[in-house]
Amino acid sequence: MLTIIRSTLKLLFRNKVFWFFLLFAPAVSLLILSLNTNYTMVEDVSSAHEIVEIEADEKIAYYGGLDSYAVKVYDASGSQMSELLLNDLAECGMYSVCRASVPGITQEELDEHLNLDAYNDRMGAALYISPDFDGLVNEGNSEDALKVYVLSDDARTDLLISDIESTLQQLELTGDTEGIADVRSTMPARQINNITGAGERELSSEQENDKMELGYAFSIMTFGFVFCGAFISHTAIEEQKNMVLTRIRLTGGKDGTYLAAKFICTFLVSSIITLMLAAGLIIFKLGSSELGTGRLILLIFLQGIIFSTLSLLLGIASGEIMTSNFAAFTVWCMSSLFAGLYFPLDDSTAVIKAISYAMPQRWFMEGVEMFYVKDTMTVLYIIGVTLAYLMVILSIGNVSIKLKKQEA
Repeated sequence: MLTIIRSTLKLLFRNKVFWFFLLFAPAVSLLILSLNTNYTMVEDVSSAHEIVEIEADEKIAYYGGLDSYAVKVYDASGSQMSELLLNDLAECGMYSVCRASVPGITQEELDEHLNLDAYNDRMGAALYISPDFDGLVNEGNSEDALKVYVLSDDARTDLLISDIESTLQQLELTGDTEGIADVRSTMPARQINNITGAGERELSSEQENDKMELGYAFSIMTFGFVFCGAFISHTAIEEQKNMVLTRIRLTGGKDGTYLAAKFICTFLVSSIITLMLAAGLIIFKLGSSELGTGRLILLIFLQGIIFSTLSLLLGIASGEIMTSNFAAFTVWCMSSLFAGLYFPLDDSTAVIKAISYAMPQRWFMEGVEMFYVKDTMTVLYIIGVTLAYLMVILSIGNVSIKLKKQEA
């Protein structure tokens, strides 16, 4: 066994392309972790939704996205009170408010615009704010102050009207924007709370951002592990073609011993890649502050053993170097994609979610979340996942070698 391990490692370290993959993955992963990019969406509704200024004849179908309830406002007032009303609607987060300033617009011109909106644009409703908006509201004549034109059968129209009426009532009671500001200053501040479903973990925005960043780093490290494993499989393929494996069998060597020797090589190579990453994390003081360097290295190392071994298995089963390379690339692409390393799969179909459960990275991302919430069973969980995958992979690998033996 020692002879097989030594000869395999000598062949690997003499290969310049192997050195490229050995250094490439840790270097790029360190670069990703050093960028400190914000991957999470903004949760502050007031800063995420603003009034969009448009021309009167401009279409608003492309504002706010497909699921947004678009509202086109013909504002003939331009007062502080009308501004407050539209800001209230925008800050709800449900509506895309697009305002066209139209001082002096006539009823005929308004009807013409509304006719074009109904047939040539897509929106939930249109609003017309009267030039004497402030005076009419103070008189309690909200019907003439603001008119709502419903241009769709969207059920959210009732909510829009309710929100408008709520703000108008406040304006009628207080009389101006300063009065309503004083009233609102005494009210409790708005707070956004995330509600998690059954079986889900509640993470902070910083933890969600760290998780997304780690997902990209995990993907790049997977790239390095699968191709380093592929190079180990290349040595096995060449040994099969050069009858080295046959001579090992003739001298009494067992297929299980041969596979164990190759597995030890993948273990050593995975250790080297992980140590390179660990050195970079310590030297440049990178990594997740929530997770910690030690836990991050443990997760990456265990993933590396799984993917290096899987790549070795696929290479031995394929029997061809080019096929082995193609299989390694496919494993990296598809596993990273379906594990949700690039984007969350929460809203994906049931089929894609089912596929994701077969991907090792998905379980390690679960481990990241468990570390975040300080689950005491996390280490046992990820070790159990690793052993389960290795047992399946090595069992199939042993069967594959025996089938190759029968074919020979």
